[in-house]
Amino acid sequence: MRSLESPSSVIRAKAFLVLLQGLCSNRDMLLLCCNSRMVMYIERDIRKATPGKELQSSNEYLSKCLDLLIRHVVLELPAILDDMLSVLGSIVGRKHPSTVQAKQLKQSVPMMTVVLHLLTSQIFRPQVVTEEFLFKFGALLNHITSIDASETSLGSAIGQAGSEELIRNTLSAVEAISQHPALLTPHHCTVVDCILPPLTSLAFSKNVEWRIVSLRVLSEITLLLLSQEAVEEGERKEEERREGGRRRERECNSSTGRLLTLITEALLPQYESLLLEPDPIPVYALKLLVALTEHSTPVNRLVRDSRILPVVFQVMAEHQDNILGGTMQNAMALLSNLTGQKDVDLQPFYQQGLVEVVCSVFSEAAVLYVERERRGLRGRVAHVLLLSLLDTLHNVLKSTSSVVRLALQAQRAESQGETQAAEELLLINKPLTELTSLLIQMLPCGDVEVYEETSQCLSLLMQLYGGDSPDSLSPLNLQSLSHALQLQTQPKQHRLLLRIIKRLIPATTDSLWCGSAEGQELVHVLQRLSHSARSHADVAVVSLAAEILTGIGF
Repeated sequence: MRSLESPSSVIRAKAFLVLLQGLCSNRDMLLLCCNSRMVMYIERDIRKATPGKELQSSNEYLSKCLDLLIRHVVLELPAILDDMLSVLGSIVGRKHPSTVQAKQLKQSVPMMTVVLHLLTSQIFRPQVVTEEFLFKFGALLNHITSIDASETSLGSAIGQAGSEELIRNTLSAVEAISQHPALLTPHHCTVVDCILPPLTSLAFSKNVEWRIVSLRVLSEITLLLLSQEAVEEGERKEEERREGGRRRERECNSSTGRLLTLITEALLPQYESLLLEPDPIPVYALKLLVALTEHSTPVNRLVRDSRILPVVFQVMAEHQDNILGGTMQNAMALLSNLTGQKDVDLQPFYQQGLVEVVCSVFSEAAVLYVERERRGLRGRVAHVLLLSLLDTLHNVLKSTSSVVRLALQAQRAESQGETQAAEELLLINKPLTELTSLLIQMLPCGDVEVYEETSQCLSLLMQLYGGDSPDSLSPLNLQSLSHALQLQTQPKQHRLLLRIIKRLIPATTDSLWCGSAEGQELVHVLQRLSHSARSHADVAVVSLAAEILTGIGF
């Protein structure tokens, strides 16, 4: 191994050949080689000996030697897995393995370290992750669930520490694979059938470490698989790669259904227990729910209609003193997904206190965001949380607006039921008007996403409630509106902002416009807009600006 550090590429190449000869005669040497940083040396020299990068004959020789060693190691991996599966299969259900089995366990189980080394290597990983590998790895995960549940005991053979190391390395290996969607996408069906079921079982392990890793990996994989684009791409590649005919096509077409069955039958019924665990389990449990609900309408519906929803609100209440923590961030992202479905019934959310939660968390998050914007600071966590809050607020206001619109149509037909429902909904959501001032102050922010969501929320609030909030047009808010009008260059955005200002006018007094520098600044901006807009033939902007100026006495 020391020769691999030689400055001579020829010496390193010959050292790799010696390793190859040794591995051909004794596979168990692979564990020692991996623990002695063989994979690191291979990756280093692969970069140095890339054909076409350097044309020296010594580097070409090194490249060929590396190819031989890599090919041999890749071909050894299936046999390593077979040995582990064979010995683990022979002791299923046994509390005390026989002497022969104990010896086999001591030889094969440590080789999981080799598997982990290969899967964390950018050189080996793409070559070893095949459908056959995933099938065998799924079988290994099933044995891991049996060991974790104490149905299979390895303690008397390799000790408790050795047993835990096997589980840890196996979960680390599957986590390494999950970080590379391109490797999993072509094998959608195999992942659903072989990898996810044992991971789902391990998500409810008594061991906190196993639960966390399993939830983390499930989040990564299900987010990938539930994305329709990924499903279609995976099925297409799998069909191109294999010629399995109609039977294989039917299997792939039903794989998404099997995934949803796994989620609804094995995962969600026990989910409350995960959410009620001590930290940090709820963070990862919520993150998985976010992944599940982002692309699946059926899962959205199941979560909304289950006992999970009240527990989610309970968890938020317990973590409301740390809104920038992972628990609150994932909880708000989940609410954004759940309330964003078309024609969703928000009554279960209102019953759990949705409006109060949004008002409370938004008030704190918006203040933090505005302060950081004014100081020129950007916080990613606060930004992500705020976008989830804005999205949830937007979903609630859109739903309310739709109900009110239907009520107005029904009113013309002299129907009272829809009108009463709309009035009750407006009353429930009335506390959201307290956010008007904060929304106005967020308009001049430099972030496009935040501005678009903020302006849409503010527009809907004005349509539903007008300027009901008494401090809607304070001097600070006038200044924010003035800056927002100057920052936006598109007539469409000018029209949106001007309509917001128009609806706010009834809540103001003449002295606010004339007696404050901020009011006068906004008047000047409106006057400039009304004149310059004419040259751009934007009649709506001209009309709105003129109407506002007339309404405030100018």
